Amino acid sequence: MTQEADEAARALRKLQELTNKYSNLEMDGDELKQSISERINATEELKDIIAKATQAKKDREARYNK
Repeated sequence: MTQEADEAARALRKLQELTNKYSNLEMDGDELKQSISERINATEELKDIIAKATQAKKDREARYNK
């Protein structure tokens, strides 16, 4: 597995853990805001990693096809 794939897998696990953590909790307004913020941040992290991996793949393919 490539480094990008490892990073994406870690970020996905983190997002899944956060989702599981908050899925069965009753939360007040502040706790709800915190849980949403944590999940948004984890999602953005995963999105960035996937974008970098996609670009790295395109770059490798471009070098290979020259």
